[in-house]
Amino acid sequence: MDFVTGYVIGSRMLGKSIGMAASADSFAPPLLSDLDKLEDRVQRLALVTEALWALLEESGYTREQLIAKIDEIDGADGSIDGHVVRPPLRCPKCDSAVSSGAKLCQFCGWTNPDVDPLATF
Repeated sequence: MDFVTGYVIGSRMLGKSIGMAASADSFAPPLLSDLDKLEDRVQRLALVTEALWALLEESGYTREQLIAKIDEIDGADGSIDGHVVRPPLRCPKCDSAVSSGAKLCQFCGWTNPDVDPLATF
């Protein structure tokens, strides 16, 4: 999983660079805390991704099939750009736009029963 490892290492280096640049700033402690949390999340996602790929590979799936599926999912929003963009939902209670991964409507408090517990956004 060279592409995952490369991404994680690049993210870690970026986080350290930002952290060093921010260390002289009075806002550095909250920023570093947020960066630490983000780095932890990226590390966990990389671990889960590698474990899932290992299971799939052991089941006979190929790297080419994985790349094709990544491209398929990436292109579902109309653009192959390395990002998944999900359109916002409409709150059935107040008709406000609600992020597709949000558990609650930020305006009226409606609880979204369809939140995917495995979603990363």
